[in-house]
This record gives sequence, structure tokens and C-alpha cells, in this order.
Amino acid sequence: MIRLVNFLILQEKIIDYNKKTIDKGLTPQKVYEICSCLREAFCLSYSIRKNNSLYLYFQKEHVLIKFEGKELRYLGPDERSQALLLEKVLRKVKSESNTKNDSWLKSTPGIFIKKFLNDFSFMAFYKSIAIGTSFLIINNTQIEEDIVDDLILNKQIFDIKDDDFFIIPTYTITQEISNIIELFKKSKNTKLLSFSKIKDVEDIILYINFKKDQQIRLEK
Repeated sequence: MIRLVNFLILQEKIIDYNKKTIDKGLTPQKVYEICSCLREAFCLSYSIRKNNSLYLYFQKEHVLIKFEGKELRYLGPDERSQALLLEKVLRKVKSESNTKNDSWLKSTPGIFIKKFLNDFSFMAFYKSIAIGTSFLIINNTQIEEDIVDDLILNKQIFDIKDDDFFIIPTYTITQEISNIIELFKKSKNTKLLSFSKIKDVEDIILYINFKKDQQIRLEK
């Protein structure tokens, strides 16, 4: 039994760093967090999870980066190689002058870039690829008090089906940048989830992969 699972990680903005930063041991914390997400999404002991895809959306720049498991190459298990791979794709983002890409731009095998004019054009694209259920995962600590009442967070047991999307913000949701959350809430087939005991994004991905593997074993 195959489970095609997609993770969409919402980042506030692109992180500025380079190879010299990594070599000096000054890699930004946010980069380590992204690397941890990549590792939990794809890395097994001796192979890559081919049926997973991970998307990074940088809201300020309206840039989407896709890591596609079935085509992914050069993703090592260590944080340094992961950080260098991410730095390469971010460098390509900066060098690309087009404000909008009609098709994916390839960075390295399995890693692709797409730019959008704004959050609305990104959401239009997202709706075209979100075939299954979208689970928007938000904890109360990520939301300003004046908008927390607008969200109903269901701590429910869920089944993972083909092409489901798990959307995970990595920053505090404020009134100023809550528009994208509102757009997701209004999308068809979107459910809001809260894992109150799981705080770190990489641990949420680890848990979802565990649930997926557990379902597959039970269905055999």
C-alpha cells in the first residue's frame, strides 16, 4: 500500500546565509530547523522516502520550493550537506529575475522553484495540486491572542490518505501576516489540527510519517 504524503512548511521569509557561514559554524537556527524537516520527511537508514514531497513557501518573497522524493538526489543525512543543498537552491532563487514562473525551475534533481506575484496567486496554484485533504496544523502558542478565537483547533485522530497535504507554519501568526491562514481556512477540504504535545515542526513530520507507516502495516 502506497501513501503519497505532502508536507507544506510555511516560512516567514528567506534566510540569508552562504557556504562561508556554514564553514564558520554560524548556520542560522532557521536553516537547521528546515534541515531537520528535510531529514524527517525523507531520510531513512539507507534510503529516501520516495512517496513524500516537501514544499517550502517563503511568504514574504512568495517563493515555493519543492523537494520531490521520487526524484530527489544528493540529500545526505547530515545537517551540513542539507544546509549546502538548501543554500544552492536559495542562491538560484535570488539569481532568478522573473517575478513569476509559469513552470517549475530545476535546481538539482528533485528540487524545483516556483515564484508567485502574491499569496493569492500562490493559493490558486496550491488548490490546483491539493487533491486530497489539507490538514492545517497550528498550536495555540503560534497565534496572537486577538485572533486565536477565530480558529477551531481539532485534536482529532486522522487517517492519512493518498495526496493529503500537511501544512505547518513555522512562525507566530499575527494580524499582519494572518491572511494566508485565512486563505487556507477558506479552502475546500481543509481541516485544522493541533498537536498540543508536539511543538517542533520536525517532530510533527516524524509523527505523521509514523502514523503513515503504522497505517500501511495494518492494511497489509
